[in-house]
Amino acid sequence: MSKKLARMRAFVEANPADPFGWYSLAILQKESDPSGALEIFRKVHAEHLDYLPNYFHFAQALVDDAELEEAKKIYEAGIALAQSTGDAHTLSELQAALELL
Repeated sequence: MSKKLARMRAFVEANPADPFGWYSLAILQKESDPSGALEIFRKVHAEHLDYLPNYFHFAQALVDDAELEEAKKIYEAGIALAQSTGDAHTLSELQAALELL
């Protein structure tokens, strides 16, 4: 296990309610354990629906796992959230990714 991954695991153990920690852990874990990362993205989504950064990477992980219909739903939900929060940058990223499906 890499030092970064170990540090992030320690961070989430110390801060289990922090969506950033879990999201970051999933990003770091995606290369070595894609299915484990996908489960962490699912956890963040289930527990923190308003955590906008998770939507893009969660949907991408679903695409990588050939779960295209679920990925489409996540992109669409992220687009709605980005619109409601006025986050134009994330909105454009999510829309572009959805168009590629």
